[in-house]
Order: sequence, then structure tokens, then C-alpha cells
Amino acid sequence: MALSRPLLWPLSLAAFSVLALASPALPRSFTVTNQTGTPHVFDGSGYPVAQGDATDGSGAAFNLPALIWIAVSLLVGVPMACAGIRGWRLTTAVGLGVASAVLTWAAVINSVNASGLADIFLTAIILVFFAFGCALGAFEFARLGGITAIGLAGGVAFGIRIVLLRAGLLVPLYAANWVVVAVCGAAGGLALIWFQRYGLLFGCASIGTFLVALGVDLVLQKQDGMSLGLRFLFDRNDSHVEFLLAHQYTAPLSTRIVLIASLALTPILAVVQHRVFRAPFTRRPVESDDALAIDFPSDGSMQPPKRSTFFVSLWDGARREPDKVNRFSV
Repeated sequence: MALSRPLLWPLSLAAFSVLALASPALPRSFTVTNQTGTPHVFDGSGYPVAQGDATDGSGAAFNLPALIWIAVSLLVGVPMACAGIRGWRLTTAVGLGVASAVLTWAAVINSVNASGLADIFLTAIILVFFAFGCALGAFEFARLGGITAIGLAGGVAFGIRIVLLRAGLLVPLYAANWVVVAVCGAAGGLALIWFQRYGLLFGCASIGTFLVALGVDLVLQKQDGMSLGLRFLFDRNDSHVEFLLAHQYTAPLSTRIVLIASLALTPILAVVQHRVFRAPFTRRPVESDDALAIDFPSDGSMQPPKRSTFFVSLWDGARREPDKVNRFSV
């Protein structure tokens, strides 16, 4: 398939997001002492580092934040895994929403001080950014960005699950785990250039199975399974060192089973979606030759422009300007 040039600029911009996620891979040096019965953490220069509750919004057991994440993961994940290719605006909305939520969560947990934030408050912040991303992704002007986000997020979601298969993360060298994630994310993004429909199918299925796996694992292992593994991968906050040392990621057997099952189901569900939903991803109606002749006559005469509000223009995008329509229809 020919290279789709309109995809190059959003992929280039999105690459910076992938690199931003990999930034915590920088090495850290800490010393932990427990001479008085209370652990104290010192950085590489010998200065004390204040430690906090290390909340990440996941909640505890089955309290309200935990139930919210279980519900959101399953409600968003199941449709994406089973029918993401037919979601059109809903699918692009989820693509930008998930990307916004992940970047927001990673930024917040790595930047809060020792006082931290209450789980319910942190959950609310992430959901607001998720909703904002979804709102943008539903409009025509953000369609290409939403598709790009799906490809990149799908690859990253696949790579993260690979990394979480082993206790203490897949590779002992922390930075190498992010290399695995970055390679998978780049592969998911590049697939959209050369294999547009297949890249989108894989991205939808990967995002969906990742979210379903997270929801199921939160039920089975609560915050000690996949949730803790995500903390180990993303959280490099100096104020959370004591927590991460005291709560090691052990990759429980049930978590590994859920991860392996979700990885295996990703290509299977992508193929199923391709077989079941054969129509193009876009649902923009193709106007007939007669309709185009009326709206865009070739004899020099023009019909009065149809009234359109600003909102309708954003929603329809280039629908009324066929010369400017992006042909990325997968």
C-alpha cells in the first residue's frame, strides 16, 4: 500500500509522546536505612528524600476508585476489542481519550510530592482528561489524530503486557523494558502507514484486550497484580521509593494467565473484526455523481452555500469540500 503522507506529521508528533513515557528510564541511586525502626531514603548525594503514601488513583481492594476503574476498563475495553473497527467517531474518541488518560496518569504520579493526592481525586483528574480526549476525538478534524493514537497506543499496550509477564518486569535492566515498549509502540504506529486497515484493527483489538485484562485482573488480584506492575513500569517518583521497595511486583500466576490470554486474543480479535466488519472504517456517506454535480457544477454556476454553524463545520469537517477530503478511509 502506498505511503500515506497525511499520517507522517501526527506520527512524528506522537513519537515525542512515546519518548516522554520512556523518560523515567534514567538510572536512579538511592540508599535506604532503617536504624531507628523507621525507613529513611537518601538520594545519590546523601540528601534525605521525603516519602509519602504513593497513591496512584487505583484505590484499595474494592473501594470507589477501584470500582470506577474496573467499570471503565470493561465498558471501554469490550467494545474496542470486539467491534472497534466499526466505532468510527467513537473509536477515534477512545483513541485520543486513552492516550490522554495514560499520559496524564504518568505525569501526575511522577510529579506529585510526598503529600500525594487522594485516590478519588486523582481518578477524577484522569477521567476528566479522558473525557476531554474523547470529546476531541469525536470530531472530524481530530479523526487522523485519533487513528494515529489508536495505532501507537495499541502497540504500547501490547508491549506493556509483554514487559509485565515476569516478576520485577521482563528485563532486569529497567531501561530495556521501555525499549521493548517503545519498539512495540513504533511498530503499531508505522503499521498505519503501510498497512492502514490492519494497523487500525490491531490497535483497536490491543487497546480493548489491554483494558479488559486490567479490569479482570483488578477483580482477581486487586492492586497487587497488573496494577502494581504498571506502577513499577511508570512510577519513578522519588517520593515513592519506599513504597515500591516494600511492594515488589511478583507477577502472580493469575495475572500472567490474564496477560497471556489477552496477548493471544489480540490478533484473533483483530482478524474476527476484519472478517465480520468488512465495510471501510469511515462512515462518511459518498455522494452520488448527481449530487456532486448540483453542489459543485462544472459549468461555472454555483448554488448558494448551505448554512452551517461552527459546530456543524467541526463535526462534518471536509465533508462539503471533496477536494480536501483525506482519503485515509481504511
